[in-house]
Amino acid sequence: MVVLNFTLTPESASKIHDVLICLGKFNDTVAIEARRERFTLTGLNSSKSAYAAVSLDGKQFFSSYECIPSHGGPDGRFTCSMYTKALLSVFKGRLYDPLGRDGAIDRCEVSVQERENEAQCRFIVKMVCNQGVIKTYKLTYEAVDVMHALFDRNVAKNRWSLHSGAVKEYIEYFGTKTEMLDIFAGEEGRCVFKSYTEKITNGKEILKHPLVTAVAVNTSDFEDFDVQPGLHIIISVKDFKAIVIHADTLKTSLKAYYSQPTRPLQFSYGCDGLVCEFTLMTSGDYTAAPTTPTPAPQALNSQQTSRAPSAATERTDTRSMRSGMPPPTEAASRRDRAGRLRHPGSRPPTQSQQAQQDPESLFVPDPSEARQREEEEDSAWAPLDYDKEETLGWDASADHDASVFPTFRDSGSGASRTNTMDSNDVIEPTQRVSQLKDLGLW
Repeated sequence: MVVLNFTLTPESASKIHDVLICLGKFNDTVAIEARRERFTLTGLNSSKSAYAAVSLDGKQFFSSYECIPSHGGPDGRFTCSMYTKALLSVFKGRLYDPLGRDGAIDRCEVSVQERENEAQCRFIVKMVCNQGVIKTYKLTYEAVDVMHALFDRNVAKNRWSLHSGAVKEYIEYFGTKTEMLDIFAGEEGRCVFKSYTEKITNGKEILKHPLVTAVAVNTSDFEDFDVQPGLHIIISVKDFKAIVIHADTLKTSLKAYYSQPTRPLQFSYGCDGLVCEFTLMTSGDYTAAPTTPTPAPQALNSQQTSRAPSAATERTDTRSMRSGMPPPTEAASRRDRAGRLRHPGSRPPTQSQQAQQDPESLFVPDPSEARQREEEEDSAWAPLDYDKEETLGWDASADHDASVFPTFRDSGSGASRTNTMDSNDVIEPTQRVSQLKDLGLW
């Protein structure tokens, strides 16, 4: 026959209520393990992916504590299981009231009734109120074998610590429908908490729309932060919220320990003889990010663009070296006053073009106006081709016989073509109208 008796202060009884609220989010039942110097409440979810253990020190947390297991000697224990809602109906939220209003209690006495002549075993809770009223609750429990999750903190090299009040502010930004939480350390001294849900489709129908919320926190805000950069660790948002909310009731710091994805992660916190440990299964990326940050796609494109002229120049120089001849020099007429090479058809840069070329310029061109100005200039000026001879391409007079004086156009390569006036081909001009006026043709 086991002997288990302990007494709780109103403040300790209120903490038991908060613990049961947290454990109720993992499983409908709570397992109890009583040893000679420690009382433990544990919970394991149905998928066995989250394990919670709350240990209460027999000397520090309780006003009085006595546990004598029926077997096992000094290392013996008493284990049982009860419904979480049954315990919550006893340990209510207003058991502790600093102002001493109605509903507060003076103390809470708990004992276990296990007798051979009794048909049922009972977990008896007595609430002694301030007005002399005693409320007695007799709960039925079930004998079970309690299992514990093992976690080796020596292997968990990644760890961080942050006050629970700050973490609670961050989780308020998470969406109500998000399911997973990705925790990773960025390259710029930030830790990102990203909650998300993946899109689920059934054929053409979208059953669940994706939702992502990311909160970036500077690593300087952490009390302790030692995490491999770029390592992604993914856990359940629901479990993380339950842990943070309960840790905030104790006003203590939340500590995390983990090694790598697919390996367990453990959250730990506690105060005043109460220690909470939550072991969660994880997923994510196996390898961390490289030490040097990867350039952005835009940066890659700009580098590729900048490499193209240099590569072309190298190929040109290689060809000239192989041929044994230096590249031809350009004529002086092809260069401007500054000595730069002037390409055929080039025009002096406009103000908008200068503003685009000079990043420190105060003039910001309007793209629509610049485009319209360029179209007007192109329509007024045809690009000059200095590689061709400046010749008149057709006879402007109409007083001639087409059979005697055929029209032609010189392409500059020595090839000519004869066209009659009845031809439907369109002949493009090769001279400016102002030059024709200077020649006095009309």
